Amino acid sequence: MQDAIIGHHQILKQLYHAIASNRVAGAYLFVGVANVGKETVALHFAKSINCLAQGEGACGTCLSCRKSDDGNHPDLQIIRPSGAWIKIDQIRELQKRIIYRPLEGVRKVYILTEAERMNLEAANCLLKTLEEPPADSVLILLTTNLDALLPTIRSRCQIIPFHPLLISELAGHLMERFDIDESQAFSISTAAGGAVGKALTLLQEGKGLDEEIPEIMMAGNRLDAFRIAEKWSQQPEVLDHLVTWYRDLALLHQGAPAELLTHVRHAEQLQQLAAHYSRLQLQSAIKTIFETKAMLQRNVNATLALEVLALKLLRKP
Repeated sequence: MQDAIIGHHQILKQLYHAIASNRVAGAYLFVGVANVGKETVALHFAKSINCLAQGEGACGTCLSCRKSDDGNHPDLQIIRPSGAWIKIDQIRELQKRIIYRPLEGVRKVYILTEAERMNLEAANCLLKTLEEPPADSVLILLTTNLDALLPTIRSRCQIIPFHPLLISELAGHLMERFDIDESQAFSISTAAGGAVGKALTLLQEGKGLDEEIPEIMMAGNRLDAFRIAEKWSQQPEVLDHLVTWYRDLALLHQGAPAELLTHVRHAEQLQQLAAHYSRLQLQSAIKTIFETKAMLQRNVNATLALEVLALKLLRKP
């Protein structure tokens, strides 16, 4: 059933080998941007561990796999934030259950989504379990921000980084699986920034098909900058998409052929825009976007950071 998952084949191969060699770690930490596929792989790994077919990966059809898919497998639990945080009561409940042997499967598996949202009490409580995890249990922590977790938690987990797929690779998967044309596939893949989960959501919602040049690339006054920053604050993931547009401008500025662009359909308009920027301005714009993304992950004042970014990206007269 590996083919049911889009991308991350090397990670799956590593996890399958751990199962086959009976060397599954007591705790894993899956790290990557939102919607990149961490939870999908974690669920598939959990199913594979307890799959009755005992082949490579989860068969998807045995009783154990069906129970996992239906959310009623007694040895699989997903812990999500309760409100804004994962709280100490949730971790204490985990600790009460994890000490018992699996009821049906080979191992008890606990998946903690958005692990960076554990409050300090919960994190310290979980640390006790990570220090001496029961032999027949597996903890899988998912996070978008590795630095937000306690160093002592990070050191006790096997860290597995997840990366977005190449735009062309993701577009190929979408064309093959969902029978959409190349233009739609590349548009959705670009809007998703290579994140599989986001691409599937955009496809389901019918979004991402009519992309437009970002307004900030044509804005010229401070009021526009503040208005655009307010929009960004509601969708901070737009910064991933924004980088691809400035990258295209940089390529055109260097005389690169249009087929190398991410947004090929807008090549003519982008060529006109590129004339308004110097090479250093485009390099600075891309750098500033990445710096702002890093600041947002450190829980700075998001509104202020995005306003500063928008002001810096305004076209100079």
